[in-house]
Amino acid sequence: MKILALLHADARRTLSSALSGRQHLKKAVDAPSVAAALRNGEFDALVFDPDMLDAQEFETVIRAVNAHSVPTLIYATLGPLAARRIVDAVEHTPHEIALRGSDDTPEVLRHKLAALVTPSVPALLLKKVAGHFRVFPERLQTVSVGLFGRTVLPRWVGGLVKESGLARRTVDRWMDRGGIFGAGRLLDAVRFAQVWEPLVERQLSVSQVVAQCGYPRLRLFAAHSRRLTDVSPHELRSAYSRESFSERLARAILEEKES
Repeated sequence: MKILALLHADARRTLSSALSGRQHLKKAVDAPSVAAALRNGEFDALVFDPDMLDAQEFETVIRAVNAHSVPTLIYATLGPLAARRIVDAVEHTPHEIALRGSDDTPEVLRHKLAALVTPSVPALLLKKVAGHFRVFPERLQTVSVGLFGRTVLPRWVGGLVKESGLARRTVDRWMDRGGIFGAGRLLDAVRFAQVWEPLVERQLSVSQVVAQCGYPRLRLFAAHSRRLTDVSPHELRSAYSRESFSERLARAILEEKES
C-alpha cells in the first residue's frame, strides 16, 4: 500500500514506525500536490493533519478525497479546529481517526492503517452521527468527536462530562438539541462499536473482549448488547453485518429523536 502523508515531521516519523513491510510512506508537499496525486491515482491511501491546512487547503484535500474515494486516516492533535474539520470530512465518506500524542502507539497506528482497507465500525458510526455534533459548543464537540479516535474511553459518563467542562444537565441539553439520546447513550454506543472487530472478526472470547474494551463486568457488557442491538454478544455475528451493526448503533444513539 502506497500511503501519502501530509503531516508534521514528528508525526510522520511516528507513523513510519508503525508501517508493515508492504506499506510505503511518501511525504506530501502541500494541498494542491495531494489533490493532484489522488486525482492521478498515485497512492492507495492518505494520512493527513487538518490543523496543517487553512480553510481553502482543507477544502482542496477533502474534495479530492471524496471525488476519488481514497481511504483516509486523519491523524491530529484534537482541538476545536480539528474536531470541526473531522465532522466536515466524514460527512460523505467514513475516515479513521488517530489522536496525536495520546493513542498513537505503533500498535494502535498499525491497527488504524489496517482499517483503511475496510472502514472500522467506529468510523462508519462517526459518519452517521457526526453531523449532530455541529450544534455543540466547541469543547463538547471536541470531546464527542474524540471518542471515535480513542482506544481507551471514559469508563462512565461522568468522565465524558468532566472532560467537556460542562454540567451534566448542560451536556444532556446540548445532546438533546443535537438529536442525540443523551451522553450516556453516546458513550455506550461508541464503546460497543469497539467490540465488533475483536469479537466478530478476530473471534476473541467474550471475557477477552470485556477486558479489552473496558467493561468492568460481563453483565454490563451483555446488558449493553441487548439494549443497543436487541441480541446477546454471542448472536452479533449471525444477526448483523459490519454495516448493519453500525447502522443499528446509530439508531440507538438517535432513536428517541427518530421515533
